[in-house]
Amino acid sequence: MRRGSRVDNILSLIFILLAVAAGVCYFAATDRMAFWIIGGIAVVFRLVQYALRFF
Repeated sequence: MRRGSRVDNILSLIFILLAVAAGVCYFAATDRMAFWIIGGIAVVFRLVQYALRFF
C-alpha cells in the first residue's frame, strides 16, 4: 500500500474518527472503560495502517 492510496485514506479516516470518539468518551463518560476500548481500537487501526505501508 502506498501513501495517499484509497485504502490508506480510509484507514486514516477511521483512525481520526475513533480518536475523536475516544476523546469524547474521556470527557463525557463517567466510566473510562469506553475510552480505553475505543482508544485501543484506534491504535490497532493505526498499527495495521503502518504494517500495510511497510509490506
